[in-house]
Amino acid sequence: MSDMSSEDIITDAAQHITAGDYASAMSIFDDFIKQNPDDPAGYHGWAEAALFDIQENGNLDDKGNDRINEGQINAYFRKAAGLAPDNADYNAAYANALVEFDRIPMAVRQLHKLVEIGQTSDDVDVSFHLYEAARGLIDAIDLKTNFDRSAPIARQYIKEAVNFALLGLGFSSSEEAVEYLALDE
Repeated sequence: MSDMSSEDIITDAAQHITAGDYASAMSIFDDFIKQNPDDPAGYHGWAEAALFDIQENGNLDDKGNDRINEGQINAYFRKAAGLAPDNADYNAAYANALVEFDRIPMAVRQLHKLVEIGQTSDDVDVSFHLYEAARGLIDAIDLKTNFDRSAPIARQYIKEAVNFALLGLGFSSSEEAVEYLALDE
């Protein structure tokens, strides 16, 4: 394996993910992390594989315990985002994991970082990530409140989700979007 480049190793692990062999992918990423502790791709890849595994297979073993530690998944997404603070994909993945694990306030803070990445770089388009995240955020809030959008957490975060969605549609601000809504036909 030592004659494989980092890129080859990541590609190999990604092929295992595509084939649904998440455990093998996680093992490859574990080895990659040991060899490349400062490369965010290993942490991100491991966490993605683990999250796909949970989404596809659930996370409880026969005894009712977590098969995969959700805290480690979050920690690895956070580590990847921290090692590559300008990488929209890593930051969006971390925000989505926070939503998935019902850490809505932390997810919203992470999404604000994603907005900043988009505002500070002309080369990085975060709109797709924001739109997707807004959808996930609304779903999570609806589940948490049993679709009662008058609940305090809904009132607190639905506005944020709508704002992320409008930014995700390419508006520079929610105010700009509202101007379009107010235009006479």
